[in-house]
Amino acid sequence: MPSRPSSFVDPLGSLACCIRLARQVPLALLALLAGVLVSSVLGQDNLPSQNNLPSQEQRAGQTRTSQDPTELRHWLESMVWHHNYSREEIMQVTGLAPDTLDQALLEWNISPKTKPLAEVDPPIFVLPYPGGRHPRIGFLDGAIEPQRETKLSIFTPWDPGSYVVLDAPEALWSNLGLTYLAHTHIDTIWDKQGTKLDRLEWTRKPDGSYFLRRELPNKITYEILATPHRDHLAIRMSLTNGTPETLSDLRVQMCAMLKGCRDFDQQTNDNKIFRRSLAACRNTNADRWVILGFEPNHRTWGNAPCPCLHSDPIFPNLEPGQTQYVHGRLSFYQGTDIDAELARIEKQWNVLEEKVIYGQVVDEQTGSPIAARIYVQSESGRWHFAEAADSQGQAIRYEKQNWINPRSNEYHTSVSAHRFSLRLAPGKYTVTVERGKEYFPSIQQITVGEQTSEIEIRLKRWVDMASQGWFSGDTHVHRTIERLKVPMLAEDLNVALPMVYWTTRSEQSPEFGDRTEPDDARLPSELIAVDPSHVIWPKNTEWEIFTVQGKPHTLGALFALNHQTPFGVGIPPIQGVIEQVDREGALLDLDKHDWPFAMVLPPLLGNRLTYELANNHMWRTEFAFSKWTTPAPNWMPLADPQSGGEKDWMEFVHRTYWCLLNCGYRLQPSAGTASGVHPVPVGYGRVYVHLPSGFNYRDWIEGLRQGRSFVTTGPMLQVHREGDSVHIEARADGPIESLEWIENGKVIKLPIDQQTKQPNGSYLLRTVRRAEFESTTWVAVRVWQEFGGPGLTQGRWRFAHSAPLWYDVAGKPLEPNAQEREFMQERIEVELQRSRGLLMPESRLEYEQALRAYK
Repeated sequence: MPSRPSSFVDPLGSLACCIRLARQVPLALLALLAGVLVSSVLGQDNLPSQNNLPSQEQRAGQTRTSQDPTELRHWLESMVWHHNYSREEIMQVTGLAPDTLDQALLEWNISPKTKPLAEVDPPIFVLPYPGGRHPRIGFLDGAIEPQRETKLSIFTPWDPGSYVVLDAPEALWSNLGLTYLAHTHIDTIWDKQGTKLDRLEWTRKPDGSYFLRRELPNKITYEILATPHRDHLAIRMSLTNGTPETLSDLRVQMCAMLKGCRDFDQQTNDNKIFRRSLAACRNTNADRWVILGFEPNHRTWGNAPCPCLHSDPIFPNLEPGQTQYVHGRLSFYQGTDIDAELARIEKQWNVLEEKVIYGQVVDEQTGSPIAARIYVQSESGRWHFAEAADSQGQAIRYEKQNWINPRSNEYHTSVSAHRFSLRLAPGKYTVTVERGKEYFPSIQQITVGEQTSEIEIRLKRWVDMASQGWFSGDTHVHRTIERLKVPMLAEDLNVALPMVYWTTRSEQSPEFGDRTEPDDARLPSELIAVDPSHVIWPKNTEWEIFTVQGKPHTLGALFALNHQTPFGVGIPPIQGVIEQVDREGALLDLDKHDWPFAMVLPPLLGNRLTYELANNHMWRTEFAFSKWTTPAPNWMPLADPQSGGEKDWMEFVHRTYWCLLNCGYRLQPSAGTASGVHPVPVGYGRVYVHLPSGFNYRDWIEGLRQGRSFVTTGPMLQVHREGDSVHIEARADGPIESLEWIENGKVIKLPIDQQTKQPNGSYLLRTVRRAEFESTTWVAVRVWQEFGGPGLTQGRWRFAHSAPLWYDVAGKPLEPNAQEREFMQERIEVELQRSRGLLMPESRLEYEQALRAYK
């Protein structure tokens, strides 16, 4: 949300959507159409109605108007999609007239039915509370005109429509008296002076946290930082004494109101537990809990009529100019052993013992600060996260755990090239720092104690690909653009293509997809430069089809990269996508070959299609997806055609690609991670494109299209032809385990005994191979490297794979062998039979076209 409200002007201006319609239809028909659309969007079946409105005076006190369209849209999305506000409540909060509200909701496609799906494995979901609706059930005379700037809605993981309203702070007491109150009840020192405090709003930071700063008229300042994690909301409050006198008796009321949390709203304290600094409330079945805690703690209690939980912290005395902190957390627990859960929290939550450690990551050779990815793990295995220590710096947390294998997790912080801080209790920790692919990782043990205050991490570069004209990209990203910028710098990733438009339903346009990112989808078709050599293109689409014609039915995924305008069609059929791709110079990308309909796509899309040799199941952490959606053929050298380990999956991916090449589809390689969904850093698998004249985004896309590239999850590989010879240069940050020459899908092992360890610790292998063929042939090179490390399973594999080099011999085309042809035909036949009853006639024709092509 924007940081400040402002006076309201017409947020829609000329109402762009109505103007677009007006250009095409007569005015009378436009009015009729608008009435029908508004009725459809805003009917009684969609937005609830509420008759028991507050008084006119209360309504005026709760109205917050806005002149910023984006701010207004955010509030409308929050009220309609997440808080289930009635139209009357929305008008009360926004001050909009009925017609203007109707137009805004229509223009921005906001209704309960258009609510996006939740993020995969999200942190706790938090939004600023919109106000208007009183967050209490009872004791309303003790909280007249509650102000929304202190209130956050924390949504439960078990019910997306239930939320706790955290009032942080509800009140601040000092030796001066009641110094701040977030509603009207007892007079504050400012009420007694007739001083009105400014209205504020929460500021949402790029890392997803919410921040609020209030400076009181006497220069007492408090700040609140609320940071969502996977398992809790961390709250930190600072208090600064800007007065000339010592402040004492600094007590704060922190209140979690339960009116909006279904089955927790009984007006009683019999469903609550108060244990030292923790206050907990249970549901009727005592198998779900809301837990609030603050340290250092003054008292925990509950107000039954509200109903609410309190864990109220206390500050030490503050001398003039001094700042102190209190720390809180709000979490949810699903289970029946609440005693064990409270004991676990108390054991892990050692905020009063924490020390602040400051750090900086620098390039070892230049001494210059650089962005990087930081892992911090205690001896007990608990993960910790860095924070920005400078006002110019940023720290973006990433917390993902796979839903199949809980050991597949990725818990790190991407920090900008500034100082960072760590808040750690005394003990021993492992700090691992990495930066993309071209630096050695740094692993060091630190002991936090009385003397520890500063650490410096010096990262050593082992290869500089940009100096040789190679620039990297990730073609499959699921992060918001704001949360992508710092990680790109930390990974030295030159190009990122986030899937801004994303639908899971065949009949749904990605422009209004159920996973489309509303803010990023409204960005213009303009390159976003993080800096001159790190850029984001904001127009990319994923069709990830799990529902066909309204029925659950998995087809798979297809990406459109580098397009100019949103796609207005679902798939299948695919023809409408092809036409727009050709118009706009876009690319299409196939992420996983084992999706049910994946092999339908190459015959239909041809050379518009790229193929992810490194895809979203290849991670830094432990492998998880060990069962294939589609079985491998028996002729592939896999122990089990239905399942396998990490290297088996890589082989299945690569050999399917080789099979497509043998079928005549000259697909160029790409690489994507789906970072934002899976436990993997952005750019872990990446594609390098060769740009001898230096970096330029348009040249990079064209180089990807032409195959001037290689894909890697670790090693570096350069392959180029000179006459009848192919020159190969492989580099890695550790020993190269295997070098392979791939010739029409046949693997030939090349010797590796000539690799040499370089002075900087990396390994280099150069070789030349003759390439003379009697019939059309493609060749590629693949490198394998084994790796492991702290927190990583040993015996892991990384690879690099070149784009294919084609040698065309007139009159002697390349054809697949009988096994490959049978594999592809069977894939299509099985899928056509499985999906025939749900596919539209045009889609069935496309499947049949693909089958004829393979035959």
